[in-house]
Amino acid sequence: MKWERILKAAPWSKRAMPRGGQMDGYFYIVSGRAGPFTIFSDTWRSADGISWECMSRKSGWGKRCYPEVDVVKGHLVLNGGQSLNTFYNDVWRSADQGRTWEQVCADAPWGVRAGHHSHVMDDEIYMFGGARNSNDRIFYPELWVSSDLGETWELRAELPEDMGRAGMQVCHIDGTLYFMGGDHDRPVFLPNWEGRRNDVWKSEDKGATWELLGHAPWIPRTGHQAVAHNGKIIVIGGHIPGKNKQSKIQSIAHDMWAWEPKNCGESMDGWKLVTKNVWGCEDNPGRDGKSDFRIEVRDGKVWTFGGDRERFLPWPMDNDVWVAELPD
Repeated sequence: MKWERILKAAPWSKRAMPRGGQMDGYFYIVSGRAGPFTIFSDTWRSADGISWECMSRKSGWGKRCYPEVDVVKGHLVLNGGQSLNTFYNDVWRSADQGRTWEQVCADAPWGVRAGHHSHVMDDEIYMFGGARNSNDRIFYPELWVSSDLGETWELRAELPEDMGRAGMQVCHIDGTLYFMGGDHDRPVFLPNWEGRRNDVWKSEDKGATWELLGHAPWIPRTGHQAVAHNGKIIVIGGHIPGKNKQSKIQSIAHDMWAWEPKNCGESMDGWKLVTKNVWGCEDNPGRDGKSDFRIEVRDGKVWTFGGDRERFLPWPMDNDVWVAELPD
C-alpha cells in the first residue's frame, strides 16, 4: 500500500485537529490548533486537495480548537470546542460553504466541552462524550442527538461511565453505530496510560443502548481517526504509549487497521493490520506518525489532512495532504 504526499504545505497553517468534511465535491478544513497558544477561526475548501480557497478567515464563532464540524443537508454545523481558557456549548451553522456563520443555539442543554466526537447518521447529529476543563477534566458519559441541524438537542442516552472520554471515534454501518478508543487524560496535556482505550462498543437502536464487543488488537490510543466505507471500518494512527511506560513521552502510531464487522460476526479477531507504513513512516525512519489529523474517503482512496506529531511538547504539526488507495 503506497502513500503519496500530494501537497507538502497547504495555504492553511500547520495544525492539529482540523475539522471539516465533504460537500458538493469539495473537502473542507475548519478550525484547529498550532502549538500551545495559536488557535484558528478559518474555513477552507478544495476540490482536489491541492488547490485551496479560503472561504473565511474570521468566523463568528471566534478562535477555537477541538470543536466538532459536521456536514448535514448542505450545511456546515459546528458545535462546542474551546479557546485558550473558555469551553463552549453553542452551535453555529453555515449555509454558504463557510463564507458566513450563524449562531443557531447559544446555550445547548449539554455542558461546555471539547474533545467530544460528533457523527452524522440519517441526517441527525450524534454528539458523544468530551470533557470540560484542561487540568481537572470532567468527562461526560452521554449521547446527545439533534434532528434539526443543531438548533435543538435530545439526551438520547446516559452512557456507561467509562464511555465518558475524549479522543474516541464513531462510525456506522447499516444503521449500527460503533464507538472505539479514546482517553481519560487528566490533565489534558499528560497521558494517562491506564485511561487509554482500544475497546469497541456498538448500538443497534440509534444510540439508546450500548453493548461492549471487546478490545481490538490495536494498541490503546487517542487521537486516532476512523472512517467507514463499503462495510469496512478503517482506523489510522493516534497517540500510543512510548517505549518507556514510566515516562509521559508518547509515541505516534503510523499503522492502519481494517475491520469488516458484518463479515466476522463482530469478532475482535476480525481486525486486520493492513500496514505499518502509513505516510511512508517505515520507509523513512525519521518520519513520525500522526494524531488528530483529518481523514476522508473519496474516489476509492483514503485522504489525510494536516495533523499532530506531538510527543510531549505541543509541536510539530502539519498542513500536508496524503492519499493512498483503499485496501481491498
